[in-house]
Amino acid sequence: MPFQTWLAERIPLDFLRRFAKEQMNEPQPRHVSWLHTFGFTVLLLLIVQIATGILLLFYYKPGALTAYNSVKFITEKVTLGWLFRQLHVWGAHFIVSFIFLHLMRVFFYGAYKKPRELTWMTGIGLFLIIMGFSLTGYLLPWDELAFWGTVVATDSTKEVPLLGDFLLRLVRGGEIVSDLTLTRFFAAHVALLPTLLLALIAGHLFLIRYHHISPLARTDEPEPTTAQIFARGGKPYFPDHFKKELVIAYLVLAAIVVLAFITKPTLGKPANPLVTPPGIKPEWYFLPVYQSLKYVPAWLGVLGNGAFVLLLLLLPLLDLNPERHPRRRKVAVWLGILTIAGGLGLGVLGHLADTTREIFGKKIYFDLKGIPSAAADKTEKQP
Repeated sequence: MPFQTWLAERIPLDFLRRFAKEQMNEPQPRHVSWLHTFGFTVLLLLIVQIATGILLLFYYKPGALTAYNSVKFITEKVTLGWLFRQLHVWGAHFIVSFIFLHLMRVFFYGAYKKPRELTWMTGIGLFLIIMGFSLTGYLLPWDELAFWGTVVATDSTKEVPLLGDFLLRLVRGGEIVSDLTLTRFFAAHVALLPTLLLALIAGHLFLIRYHHISPLARTDEPEPTTAQIFARGGKPYFPDHFKKELVIAYLVLAAIVVLAFITKPTLGKPANPLVTPPGIKPEWYFLPVYQSLKYVPAWLGVLGNGAFVLLLLLLPLLDLNPERHPRRRKVAVWLGILTIAGGLGLGVLGHLADTTREIFGKKIYFDLKGIPSAAADKTEKQP
């Protein structure tokens, strides 16, 4: 019996062929552009992160007494260990960047609106899980920067009204960052978050394929049929749009590989809970949240950031304007632009805070809130 016949009796090959053909021939509206490639790039980067993470797991030993030395062994002794570690590190930065870009594209094109509310919500869920990966993975090297950065990042949980102390102990496994914290972060990073990630990816991709690419027409108008999209200049997904996705994906992968080769793996001194090194700050993608907590009472800042995330999640239910086209949603578009500008501004202030910089030949000191003043009036600190 031919293998194909044997396989066809056990797997619905005809159905799979028809499904694949339908997906490849799915019409792409004329407004679909290079901006619509970011989601595919995020998916590819997730595959890279999973692959490199599994390779690192072969040598990583969680625990306060073993984590640092195992990372050092991976970096210095394991064949190509430094490369896979760098690919994993840079992949984390790129994946956060591209999921931000993907969410911005969906927002400005109004693609979160009816009937794609759940597609947006699962996308926000994926964004939060990826940020969770970034937070939990940051501690795993167990060097001084990772340790104290985690102290700073988790300290805000205690400011949540009523539940603060409980959440702090839940996240850290106690009052302080310790071996229990590392164990919990490791378990979340390699078991809990991947499980949630795969479940949400499956749901997100299903909803995307079910509802197809969002048009720019109003939500109270019938969505165009396949024939209408082709008649208006639309093209099939394969090969037209697929080639664009591959170009961006390959460029991003090439950039990650180049950066992995030209940058030196960073591993500071072993974590010392008794000595706080100067200039400890969270990674760049957490800086806007970190900096925002400096301008208002801590509890208000935590609630404000939580409310912002909830607003993002429920955005499709709150924005009832039927228009999708950005030119007809000027208020929403400008609110989005101002929000992005505010986040970038807070990130820059967080980067500059508590450092001395030389600007136009003058030394300027930026205090904790990012307010500049002449360095001569302050105790000079190095960035």
